[in-house]
Amino acid sequence: ILIQGIIDAFFYEGGDIVLLDYKTDRVSAPSVLLERYRPQLAYYKRALEQITGRQVKETYVYSFTFGEAFLL
Repeated sequence: ILIQGIIDAFFYEGGDIVLLDYKTDRVSAPSVLLERYRPQLAYYKRALEQITGRQVKETYVYSFTFGEAFLL
């Protein structure tokens, strides 16, 4: 399976990775945004873990609409 996408940001915290993705969607609630992008971020997580050999310990979605990062 070939999936194309770009990971917006990630960083190392200790020995693990924190994944961050930025979203500009205008939605009524953060839960809508999180459910919409859950599959995409699961693929990003899997790719990072395979490429780096490290675990992604946290995944966040930063919403420009709400001006806040939400833990997925």
